[in-house]
Amino acid sequence: MKRSQALALLPLALAGVNQVARSPLLAPGALTARSGVARTSLRAAPAPKEFSVALSNLTDWAKAVVVTLDGVHIEGHSAVHTLVNDCEMHLGAHASSFQGVPDGLVLEPMNACVDPFPGSSAQSDADWTKFGDRMVGSTVTASGVPRIWPEHLDGGTASNPDHAVELHPLATIAAPSGENRDFSKNILAGDYRGGVGEATALKIVQQLSVTVARNGASASISFQAGTIGNFTVLDIIVNRTSIASDGAGSFRMDGSVVIDSSTTVPVHIVTAKGSPVNDEIQQEVSGGHGTTFEMDAALVLFSLSPQALLDAANSSHGAPVAVVTPLQLILYGPTDEKDGQ
Repeated sequence: MKRSQALALLPLALAGVNQVARSPLLAPGALTARSGVARTSLRAAPAPKEFSVALSNLTDWAKAVVVTLDGVHIEGHSAVHTLVNDCEMHLGAHASSFQGVPDGLVLEPMNACVDPFPGSSAQSDADWTKFGDRMVGSTVTASGVPRIWPEHLDGGTASNPDHAVELHPLATIAAPSGENRDFSKNILAGDYRGGVGEATALKIVQQLSVTVARNGASASISFQAGTIGNFTVLDIIVNRTSIASDGAGSFRMDGSVVIDSSTTVPVHIVTAKGSPVNDEIQQEVSGGHGTTFEMDAALVLFSLSPQALLDAANSSHGAPVAVVTPLQLILYGPTDEKDGQ
């Protein structure tokens, strides 16, 4: 079923669900007299995902799209993931410059499975994993986009510790050995098409709700989306007049996700300095026309907006406050960017 057809039926489906919720409990498979909706099971809503981030970190991350963390101790690394599994490599870490619960971090350079390791002439998984070997046990300085998203709150490993925060994408890393690497040119859609299907992604966009309660020097965050996800491909509209430099070469902007021909959902959008899509946004600022422009089939990474979380925390006096427009899309560009289509 096409997106427009499916969404045209959504109000009817929701009306039926709401009516069922008000009806007496029936045996499995029974039909409600008023709604005509077959009930096969009753499911409780998933429990919210709860975690915390230091207000000092949120304050810093609200100032710049790409941030730098010192004292990042690398504890493990993964293999290079295949193209269907995000094409990245994970570097698991903890950092003295980050406080949160859980307190793990994951650093994720993009397109490792298709792009040469910086300084190499051809792609080789071995080049990437040898780099990971050299980093393990080191305490480095790393920069990247702080992605706040509670995918892996527990059950972690050395390469993927319990965490709600990542430097994702990873932009640079500087090790005490003198090895300095810049991954910013790898930050593009490339051949990857995302791991979250359209139907699931659109549900996340529409159903996400987040509350924040200020708890001393921390923001206690409660996350509800029905499901969780990472990369996906979406049609987006960017408000050209909202595009603003963060003062360090990256861009922030407001926009919306296209659900169907008559429905959009507002979101925040960021691009990372040094990436091809960041250059495209600069061109839109300097030479574009109109108040908005569209980007179809854009590869994005789901995140929460540090600024939106901080705003909610600053208005909280210990009680949970609903976050206004919590979703931030980390934009990698159109999925045909490398194909020249």
